[in-house]
Amino acid sequence: MNMTKEKRKHPRVPMGITMDIFAKGNSVGKCRGTIADLSVGGMTFKSNADLEKGMCLYLKLNIPLEIRGEICHAGASTGGGLHRYGVRFHKIGYTAPQEVKPEQRFIAAKFKK
Repeated sequence: MNMTKEKRKHPRVPMGITMDIFAKGNSVGKCRGTIADLSVGGMTFKSNADLEKGMCLYLKLNIPLEIRGEICHAGASTGGGLHRYGVRFHKIGYTAPQEVKPEQRFIAAKFKK
């Protein structure tokens, strides 16, 4: 039995949320990705974008949550032209629109301070 100790400060929750990725000052411009897992301090996402460790990103989701973060891990291709990236969050912003779906409220509440 493989008993590996979790190194992350915050536990990750599996997701499947699509987002827009902006890498200001880099040639990637705007692209899309899918969040594989998410925590208060970071996440893993898959994208066909060619990103590098240390890049600063601005992530916009279809929920009232906007994230700024930095790529801290750039993994190999996962197949189908997608790459796996690890992001450390710098800033998370939450704005509540008039009508919010219950699942959106649940996710956003995890990040609201």
